[in-house]
Amino acid sequence: MKKHRISALILSLALLCSMAAGCAAKPAAASSAAPVSAPPASASASASASAKDGTQTFTDSPGRAVDLPADLQRVAPSGSMAQIILYTLAPDKLVGWTSNPSKSMKQYFDAKYTDLPTFGTFYGKNADLNTEALIAADPQVVIDMGEIKGDKDKMIADLDSLQTQIGIPVVFIDYHLQTSGDSYTMLGKLLSMESEAQKLADYCNKTIAQANEIVAKIPEEKRVKVYYGEGDTGLQTNPRGSFHCEVLDMVGAINVADIPITSGSGGNQISMEQLLLWAPDVMILGPDSIYKTIGTDPLFKDLTAVKENRVHQIPSGPYNWVDRPPAVNRVIGIKWLGNLLYPDLFKYDMVAEAKEFYSLFYHYDLTDAEAKTILG
Repeated sequence: MKKHRISALILSLALLCSMAAGCAAKPAAASSAAPVSAPPASASASASASAKDGTQTFTDSPGRAVDLPADLQRVAPSGSMAQIILYTLAPDKLVGWTSNPSKSMKQYFDAKYTDLPTFGTFYGKNADLNTEALIAADPQVVIDMGEIKGDKDKMIADLDSLQTQIGIPVVFIDYHLQTSGDSYTMLGKLLSMESEAQKLADYCNKTIAQANEIVAKIPEEKRVKVYYGEGDTGLQTNPRGSFHCEVLDMVGAINVADIPITSGSGGNQISMEQLLLWAPDVMILGPDSIYKTIGTDPLFKDLTAVKENRVHQIPSGPYNWVDRPPAVNRVIGIKWLGNLLYPDLFKYDMVAEAKEFYSLFYHYDLTDAEAKTILG
């Protein structure tokens, strides 16, 4: 590890310059929109451990064979998606955060975790990695999670370059909502936490299988048209097929935003005229959007969803249940949105469901009152 530290300190300036130029941003997946399509994560990764020399070779989702310690006790996430998923499975192995824990995170996560150091985000337009803080945290591996997109060979080259620059092994695990269980299975193998990971994988697989079975029975003409709005005007949205709208697809909603997908995580800006033409049956709004004022805003008064009081705020805490980031927080969102749109088909007691999910994934026991507050 001392050798790694020396190498990383020498090359830290090169890393930060590389990120600023965008050349290391390609592997990042948590903040980009892309069509929903992904092979099962377990199909392209494996791990083998050698008890003799205490090492393992892990083949990650892009197909890179990475040599690692067999006993991984100190891991660093590369971004928001990885840190959420790692926290759900292995909070005691986290060495830090990529961004300062929010007030909401501190409400549900134990202080011994939220007090861990912050070393910044590795990728994207908001990349702010503090290499010295990362080295001081002393991780044995950096774990990146998200979608494989674009040129896989270029992604492999970028991951290899990052690994060389920081002097710490870097692995990438593919994550899509539909294959959440496979991602947990793979991560469990990597961290020698197979039994713990299987519990989370089983929950994901059961939830997704139930949704798939229900949605297959909903005729196209019976599907609900939904608008997902964000931002202080409510006119930012994520297009149909976006990585950020997988929950809508999973529950059989028709995302009215049938427009080209733009790069970046902020979604598309639309006009009020466009929203009126789409005429959604239901509107769901992200946290800190216009939910509290939309009912009295004259711009929105002619929308059927507003007239019929079918505007809903997405539950949030510590994370948005539909998106932001598009990680495992969305699995409970499948149950919430399915139950909201098709209550006769997605028959869930959402207070009980929220309590189960928070206990299993966030290691926090919600009270009934807390669950009801989150649900609104």
